[in-house]
Amino acid sequence: MRSVVSMDHNQSSMSWDTADENRYEQSIALKIPGYSHMHDLMERLLAASITDNNEAKILIVGAGGGKEMALLGTRHVGWTFTGVDPSQRMLQLAERRVQEAGINARVQLKSMTVEALPEEGVYDGATSMLMLHFIQGMESKRRFLSNLATRLKPGAPLIIAAVNADLRSPVYSTMMQAWQDHMLSNSVQPEEWERFAASLGRESDPISSELMIELLAECGFSHITRYFGAFWVEGYYAKRI
Repeated sequence: MRSVVSMDHNQSSMSWDTADENRYEQSIALKIPGYSHMHDLMERLLAASITDNNEAKILIVGAGGGKEMALLGTRHVGWTFTGVDPSQRMLQLAERRVQEAGINARVQLKSMTVEALPEEGVYDGATSMLMLHFIQGMESKRRFLSNLATRLKPGAPLIIAAVNADLRSPVYSTMMQAWQDHMLSNSVQPEEWERFAASLGRESDPISSELMIELLAECGFSHITRYFGAFWVEGYYAKRI
């Protein structure tokens, strides 16, 4: 789960909570309705897909913070994890979290991008939670997802979540107003909301749901199904072809 992305391919830096990475988990849970539910469903979908492998190898792309690894690692004692993230500060937070969960012996954290991993498909599943919208441009998104696909075994599941917003949609302003009301009612400060709202399409690059599905299919995934939605945040399940 992501806070700040600074990756290759002209990707821009942006944050849900730029003040303090240690507040990230608390802050983002206030901002996204059903945030914990989205991750709980992520785990259940992976578990339903990886039924014949009690020693699965899972790739966590955007591992800073450690939420996915702590959740999956405590529920699946035979699974091992490789977490990649270019932010060393966020990886330090992830390291503390996996140690607290008692799963650090089954976790490898790497300060790198997915492109730097060996290319042969060795992973039984992967997650990429709330980071695709930070990658600027369709071609960069395409390279990212294609590189992710090549690290997965055929048939391996991918759980991916992102802000998928059509900035030209006639309901854009309505959705944003409702999201603002949600955040402010959860004690998110008005200036924090303003920073986030202004960042969409400027510091981040969300795409529509339709483009998300097309992009996943183009980059080597099938069985693409939306499993979560909250305002512009969506979660998708897919399988490596």
